[in-house]
Amino acid sequence: MRYPFRAIMTVLYVAGFSTAAYFAWQAAGYYGLALAERPLATEMHKLYKPGGLVGHGLGIVGGTMVLALFLYPARKRRLPGLRWGTMSRWLTVHIWFGITGPVLITLHTALKFGGIVSISYFSMMAVMLSGFFGRYLYSMIPRGPGGDALSRKQIDELVAHLGETLAGRDQTTSEIARLTDRYAGQLGQPGIITWGRILAFDLTRPIRPWLLGRSIHRVAPDLPRTAVQKISKRTHQRAMLVRRRRMLDSVNRVFDLWHVVHKPFAYVAVIIMFLHIAVALLMGSRWVF
Repeated sequence: MRYPFRAIMTVLYVAGFSTAAYFAWQAAGYYGLALAERPLATEMHKLYKPGGLVGHGLGIVGGTMVLALFLYPARKRRLPGLRWGTMSRWLTVHIWFGITGPVLITLHTALKFGGIVSISYFSMMAVMLSGFFGRYLYSMIPRGPGGDALSRKQIDELVAHLGETLAGRDQTTSEIARLTDRYAGQLGQPGIITWGRILAFDLTRPIRPWLLGRSIHRVAPDLPRTAVQKISKRTHQRAMLVRRRRMLDSVNRVFDLWHVVHKPFAYVAVIIMFLHIAVALLMGSRWVF
């Protein structure tokens, strides 16, 4: 079921960004006009102003997506009716809502910012941008297949198992063993420098197994390619776990602090959004209904 879900999310991202790109392209000329000139572009103004047919619709869809973001924390609390599915998949959908919703709402504003509703918009953008950092912190906490965080004991057991698997291979020479042990590197005490090393390690993560494979090939040129790939992959997995275990307490503290900053912006954005909707309805604003 993993690949169908990934395919569905790919389709959703393509659909969301394609829709946004299409309307942005269609309304590019309108968005480029000065605010005083926009009403003169009669047809475009009727469609793409915040209360227009397209602009209003984008706001409704984008606002609904922003509200849907609160389904993820509700799922974390296992509220009735929201106990199905793994947390990792809920997070994936949560991120899609958190990216696509603000993009559509940006088009809904017609790039016109002002008044108290602008506080809602910029709070929402702060939530989205901080969400990228939160997702990175989330990835630094070792988790099981379902997305639940592993305990320190479980991490130690997994690291030990991977170490035993590597040591138990007949083709693993002592030089390769020393090479794989050095792969995780020395982190030192958690701090700015250590966080920098972690970030550098993660930025180069896609090519690290390949670089390790080349190093292994140099010390054991007769080792079959498949064996080198397996050793590289398992060594990389072990190194990631060792590093994340070393930083676990520090990451959890930063993650808790991130929640303190992230949540208030979300609440402010939604509260003012509801006020904006209420005022619009009281002023007689309607869409197609």
